[in-house]
Amino acid sequence: MKTIRQKIICYFLIFLGSLTLMMSFSPFVDAQIPFLFSEDAINELPQTPAWDLNRAIPCGRFLCSPVFFFGDGDLLGDRIILAIPRDRTKTTREVALEVEQRARFIQNVFIGVFNHLRPIVRNNPMEERKNRRFWLITTKKPFHPATPIVEIGIENGQTVVYVAGQKELGLPQQAIITVTEVDASANAMTIDQLAQIWRSKIKLSFSNALWGLEMDIQRPFLRFNFSNLIITIAILFVFLEKKIKRIFRKVKRNLQEKLDEINESLKINPETNYAKKTNLKNSKLTIEEKEKEIVKSDVKNDFALSENIFLKGINNGKQLIFEGLSFSVKLFPQGFLQKQNLIKQQINLIELFSSLIFLSQITIIFLAITIITVTFRETRFLFNLFFTQALLLPFIWVTMVLADRITDFWIDSALNEWAKEKQELQPYSNRPILRVNTYSPALRKATTIIFNIIGIFLSLGVIGLDVNVLAGAGALAVLFAFLSRNILDDLLNGTLILITDRYALGDFVQINKLEGFVETMNLYTTSLRNLDGQLITIPNGQVSSVINMTKNWSRVNFTIQVSWEANLQKTMNTLQRVADQMYKEPEWREKMFDTADILGIDQIDHNGVLIRVLIKTLPLQQWAVGREYRWRVKEAFQRSGISLGIPQNRIWYNENK
Repeated sequence: MKTIRQKIICYFLIFLGSLTLMMSFSPFVDAQIPFLFSEDAINELPQTPAWDLNRAIPCGRFLCSPVFFFGDGDLLGDRIILAIPRDRTKTTREVALEVEQRARFIQNVFIGVFNHLRPIVRNNPMEERKNRRFWLITTKKPFHPATPIVEIGIENGQTVVYVAGQKELGLPQQAIITVTEVDASANAMTIDQLAQIWRSKIKLSFSNALWGLEMDIQRPFLRFNFSNLIITIAILFVFLEKKIKRIFRKVKRNLQEKLDEINESLKINPETNYAKKTNLKNSKLTIEEKEKEIVKSDVKNDFALSENIFLKGINNGKQLIFEGLSFSVKLFPQGFLQKQNLIKQQINLIELFSSLIFLSQITIIFLAITIITVTFRETRFLFNLFFTQALLLPFIWVTMVLADRITDFWIDSALNEWAKEKQELQPYSNRPILRVNTYSPALRKATTIIFNIIGIFLSLGVIGLDVNVLAGAGALAVLFAFLSRNILDDLLNGTLILITDRYALGDFVQINKLEGFVETMNLYTTSLRNLDGQLITIPNGQVSSVINMTKNWSRVNFTIQVSWEANLQKTMNTLQRVADQMYKEPEWREKMFDTADILGIDQIDHNGVLIRVLIKTLPLQQWAVGREYRWRVKEAFQRSGISLGIPQNRIWYNENK
């Protein structure tokens, strides 16, 4: 059952989180309802998508909006920037919408003039056929012969840039843009200077759009062929990286199997068949020999693995991968703890490479889409959408992945250093290794969640969603936290379990009358594998009482009942002699802290005399030592003629009845 203290802590954290959200995200108000009529809400810019080329941006005392002419190939160059001053009588949102509408109106006028010229160019194509290099965006082209005349004039007392009427093209005079004093102030120049610059840009944009139309006439399939080429190259790169990622996945699987073997060697299954162990007794190696053999074999496997990667075609990456996978071999001595840390670092490197490959695949796809959108003039307005995402999103997530993996390296390294210090203080205990196996996954998952949340918020900002709007959903978060208070209980109790070291991976524990090996553990749940092979999952919030049978050291609690006629001194000497003989043997000495402690007579009843013996062992070794000791005691009792206790009953017979 949940304790009162846990509930108090849970509700206190909910209250503290709610207070923090309210103080952080609620606007200052004066007799008004928050989030509805606040000054911040009134002065906010409209939620125009980030990829909209006409999105209003603050520029000093003004709000500005760029103009993108149809099919303009200079996507990263200087554009025409319109400006409107902030007005006290209007909200910021209204001013921003006004300047955006002005930019879109100018673009529509430009498209109208171009659509008027389109049939003229199609009906009168150029006789000279240009080569393919001429049609590249990077090639500087002269003005198209059908480029309209763009002039500067005065209309209604204001300077305007207009298209002059041309009878041969059937083009009437059309004003395109009005140059205002506000525009000149925002661009830091005079009206005349700004008008000349805008006139040149408009004329160049008309010429580029007409050359694009001319290319479609002369080479109608050039854009499609180029797009197909880009798609083919992208598919080849993605397929190649997928092959490399598959090799990394295989390497990781092999390393994980080695790590699992080391972890399994640190714990003993209480169901292990004794006869099977006896038959293999003479073929066993000592712990030190096992460690040396593991390190030697794994170094050979690492060399063989690198050679396989080399044979598969990753010539340029072989040295980097091999050095990364073999780096720890040069730094750490041989041993289970060092070998475990080595394999973990190798797995971290493999996961890092796999994540970078996945992100590079996403980058290639976005870049391919970006190039295709630039290829077709009708879709160039989407350039901002895909280009920003092709560069910024992968950069954000590469940074998050690198930060996460570096943190994982630091966690494993710090835990390894801590475990080595603890191992020196407790040379016969595998407790530090078990705690490393428990803390490392929990801490790494926690840091991964943190970096993922940061990456999601940064990505939403790049896409164009206002992060403050998400932060304003704090009330929903508080409500969710209240409804999911059981999850908070699990999280808090799981954290306390890790801090207080109640149990770790590989321990044999009894939790709420359920027992088994701790197979997996995180901040929310604990999974036990019992002797029947059943996996039991227990929420950490329900963990109240824990019996840890393998923490720091274990003990064989051996009791035996001998008959009333048995020589008790001889019996105890036999029990002691069997324990001493086991302790002298190297195979069992490394599992026992000391020889047996004969406590003496523990109980006397009609069944016989109960004698209790305690043997202190290394963690998880009590079952193996106990089975061997019972086997030898049984053999010794048979040789010594010591009989076990038999229940005795006395029957009274009454002759009168």
